[in-house]
Amino acid sequence: MVWALNKSDPDNWIINDNNLSQELINENDFSFKKNLDRYKYADRFPEHSKEYYRAQCELFINVLNEKLKSKNYLIIDKISLADIAIFPFIRQFALVDEDWFLNSKYRELKKWLQRFIESQMFKDVMKKN
Repeated sequence: MVWALNKSDPDNWIINDNNLSQELINENDFSFKKNLDRYKYADRFPEHSKEYYRAQCELFINVLNEKLKSKNYLIIDKISLADIAIFPFIRQFALVDEDWFLNSKYRELKKWLQRFIESQMFKDVMKKN
């Protein structure tokens, strides 16, 4: 994503944030994603229960929810690379057990996710041809 945005970033998603975006993206890509796969496919990882893997995911979910308490997006009050990079994985997390997620305590994260799902950008990307 960074390579492509370095070629063209019309919405200014790359911001100078002292590597905060990259730290969140790395946490998403290297820790959360691993736990998300185990949560989604808990039957393939019988070492622990689905609830255990969800709790491991919640460590990152909590961080994101806290960040969203003071602004509408993860880094600044507009969409940035961190939001775009992390959003698809949070959507996957929410869909594993949608009822649980909808009833969870992650109020700000749910609003953030819903803004993306309802956005024209997402609708355009997900349009079936």
